[in-house]
Amino acid sequence: MIDLQEARPDTGRDRALMPLIRALYPYAIGCCSPDNEPFFARVQQELPLTLLRFPSDQTYNGWVVPKLWSVQKASIYRDGVEIFDGTCHPMAVGTYSKSFQGELDWDELQRFLVTKESMPSAHVYHCMWQYRPWSAEWALCVPFETYSKMGPGRYRVDLQTRYEQGAMIVGEYEKRGRSERTIVFNAHTCHPRQVNDDLAGVVVLIRLFQWLQTQDTYYTYRLVLAPEHVGTVFYMRDRSPEDIGRLVAGAFSEMPGTDGPIKIASTFLGNQPIDQAFRNAVRHGAEAYTEVGWREGAGNDETVWEAPGYEVPFVQVSRCLEQFDPYPEYHTSLDTPELMVEARLNEFYAVFQRVVQTLERNAVLRRHFNGLICLSNPQYQLYRERPDPSVVKHLDADAEKWGHLLDSLFRYFDGRTTILEIAEKHDLPFDELYRYLKKFEDKELVTFEFSPIERVPVSAMEPRP
Repeated sequence: MIDLQEARPDTGRDRALMPLIRALYPYAIGCCSPDNEPFFARVQQELPLTLLRFPSDQTYNGWVVPKLWSVQKASIYRDGVEIFDGTCHPMAVGTYSKSFQGELDWDELQRFLVTKESMPSAHVYHCMWQYRPWSAEWALCVPFETYSKMGPGRYRVDLQTRYEQGAMIVGEYEKRGRSERTIVFNAHTCHPRQVNDDLAGVVVLIRLFQWLQTQDTYYTYRLVLAPEHVGTVFYMRDRSPEDIGRLVAGAFSEMPGTDGPIKIASTFLGNQPIDQAFRNAVRHGAEAYTEVGWREGAGNDETVWEAPGYEVPFVQVSRCLEQFDPYPEYHTSLDTPELMVEARLNEFYAVFQRVVQTLERNAVLRRHFNGLICLSNPQYQLYRERPDPSVVKHLDADAEKWGHLLDSLFRYFDGRTTILEIAEKHDLPFDELYRYLKKFEDKELVTFEFSPIERVPVSAMEPRP
């Protein structure tokens, strides 16, 4: 059995989350952006990523790798005076907008302006054409405080964008374990200068893998940093059947730094070991949490990992106030480092770390006795007190849960029921239950037998008629 070392994100060499978030924030990353190369070069200073490059215009299942896109000029003029300069921020021009030069009346211009009244100083992130390049037009993302001063009149627009051949980058890092069974952690790298969505999710996983580098693990752990959906689509396209067969579970990391509850969206099948581990981790290690069904979270690349022919059980982990409005600054230029709450980041990191520790120690128990053991006997000293209406014991709030566990415990020593399943059934923290059951092993009452995650069978593709 493996007992992983506890590690907080701010211990050892500089592993704090916020310094790395601030270091990576200036890069205006995207599906295929000029800043992607320096961004990944900086990440490689943290982890030795392998960089996979997918040339522009490649297609797969209708998905298209976009061209390298940049903005040269993006101005709106009224009466010869520039009233908006879209080069001021990476989100000030709709991503993958085409060039446009011309004059428009106010009624015509409004169709091409994106704004948000509730965030008057913000540029809104317009990203649809990043995934649908065939439908691209043009759009300017104007703060409402500017938009509100516009009105009837004649406007001149000078929008010059450039499309070039480039390559979409996917970063991959693998921490080898003693088994080829692989658990994948994924975050996206396509939202320019947006911290909670999802630079902070990227940084949480970088720090997690730096910790994993110091651990002896059974599982192999793989980090995949890729543009949302399209990056993972092409990454999985090139996986061999043998590699896909090694992927036993995974999780997507997103929006970790705001004050909303941690939200765990389940795998497609539900109640898989990865579901159980995250559920236990948040129930017993998060200040606030919510559990929802498949695709009822923020929604991300779990659809790619769980797609037919791959079927990797994948949870989506985020913080979310509302499904379609996760936090007020979502998809705007106000999603900055100042928005982050360091305690929330550290809590999110700790949940991922706790999941790893749970899966690495999950076991079935094989008994070496028959009959009922008197746990309170000094020979064993394994009894946990439970409430008694006639005796004041000053017990912890969960004492009755532990008492009920003892009523059932010996039946779980069957070589089939895992510690995680026991913890879930009795709503107990895995780590505390694990430490308690180790005392039974010390008394030679049971033997722990590691219980690895079994691969969900992958469905076969039917040949075309």
